[in-house]
Amino acid sequence: MAGLSGHAFADQTDPRLDHLFEELRVGDALRAEENVGRILEIWADAPSDTVDLLYARAELSADNAAFDLSLTLLDHVVGLAPNFAQGYALRGHVRLATEDRPGAIQDFTRALELEPRHFDVRSTLAELLLSGGEKRDAYDMFQKVLEWNPHDENARQRARVLRRELDGQEI
Repeated sequence: MAGLSGHAFADQTDPRLDHLFEELRVGDALRAEENVGRILEIWADAPSDTVDLLYARAELSADNAAFDLSLTLLDHVVGLAPNFAQGYALRGHVRLATEDRPGAIQDFTRALELEPRHFDVRSTLAELLLSGGEKRDAYDMFQKVLEWNPHDENARQRARVLRRELDGQEI
């Protein structure tokens, strides 16, 4: 039945995302987890069968710590679908796992250019900024996470701690 929805493929351009984000932003916490799951599902739905298959195999490879294979597959994913934000997001996470921080940041930046609402990428970037001692930028990034997903308790906690640390400092 899901295939009858009129959307053979989704990704960050899927019009259903606008409604899900609005519901996530103004809705209650009870539905937040469900909405986040649906958003992640739509983002991971690649724009073609080939890219979808490559992405799924890259994700499985990453889950099994076969990072070289995952990166090779993700290079093909972003080559075939250069506007598929989730391909860059996953490649960024895999690059982080292989300690390629500059490559990860480059991929995360591209993912955000394609999908500015990508709260998962923003959260990861906030942690990277924080690990580099850039507290103000990390705080700002956590605020962006909360703008799109106000129910993210980790981002809320991290922002609260950073706010206390930044109070009294010149902003």
